[in-house]
Amino acid sequence: MNKFLFITTILMGMISKNEPKVEVVRSLFYEAASNKSAAEKFSRALSEVDNNSSPILLCYKGVAEMILAKHVFNPFNKLEKFRNGKILIEESIVRDPDDLELRFLRFSIQSNLPGFLGYDEEIFIDKTKLINGYSTIKDTELKNRILTYLSDSKYCSITELKKLTK
Repeated sequence: MNKFLFITTILMGMISKNEPKVEVVRSLFYEAASNKSAAEKFSRALSEVDNNSSPILLCYKGVAEMILAKHVFNPFNKLEKFRNGKILIEESIVRDPDDLELRFLRFSIQSNLPGFLGYDEEIFIDKTKLINGYSTIKDTELKNRILTYLSDSKYCSITELKKLTK
């Protein structure tokens, strides 16, 4: 019996989830913001992601829930998707508070939500972390996306933007 359990444990460890690559998810994220079918595709790509997944994938799954909420008609379903997304985003940041991409994702979500939802308390904290850590980001595409987003944001001053482009 012990031999059976051992072999079963080994085999279960070898079976991995079919999680997407971060680069693929990131690309889907930028498409998802613009239309419903892209949002659904983004969400489907993250269907295998769960609490055992990496913080970055967990955060993207939360973002996907938030984006889908935008396309749901029923207010109760809309609120449920919002709450589920918020939980996933916050859990990912608790697990990796120094990851600037997580901060960027939360900043982009919070800066686009209506104020009555009350999910905007970390906008300035995340913005500060992004500005202070911007020069350490190695991924050129992510760095450019962050710069573009912050530049278009109403939350960054000219002085802060100049700090980014030094």
